[in-house]
Amino acid sequence: MDSISQASATRRRILIDSGVQGVLVRRTGLYAAATGLYLVIVFVLSDALSHPRESIAESVFRCLDEAVFWAPGLMLLAPLFAYDLIHVSNRFVGPMFRLRRELRKLSNGEMVAPIYSRQGDYWSDASESFNRLRDELVELRGMKLTADNTSDDAINNDVDAPAAAEPSLAE
Repeated sequence: MDSISQASATRRRILIDSGVQGVLVRRTGLYAAATGLYLVIVFVLSDALSHPRESIAESVFRCLDEAVFWAPGLMLLAPLFAYDLIHVSNRFVGPMFRLRRELRKLSNGEMVAPIYSRQGDYWSDASESFNRLRDELVELRGMKLTADNTSDDAINNDVDAPAAAEPSLAE
């Protein structure tokens, strides 16, 4: 990892960017529900084909009886899956959240400290690129400020200089 690393405290928030991470959790829930529905349909059809003389209702009830054994386990694991998904997504959402925030400050002319990547974060190269850009911009802004001050001094001196250089009419 070539990134500038700095020992920092762990993240204090579970959701860094609720918009992005909320979509990820909702999509995962949708995929889980679709998978569950698919499995129920496959189980019912499989049971119905195994017992062709019985009604579909009996196959559904038989599958529901078996679901008593596996459904509670899935319900207990679902929050763990969601938490793990959020934890892993923090590794790419966190750096982009910080980068967007610092870019906004930088574009508004505010002073910005360098960005450091946490251990295990993705896109650490983005923070390195941002830090180089930030350093260049700080240098350019400093040069512009120096040039503006120099030109202001020159304007002030030019205004005073003609009055002193002009000969008086009395001479």
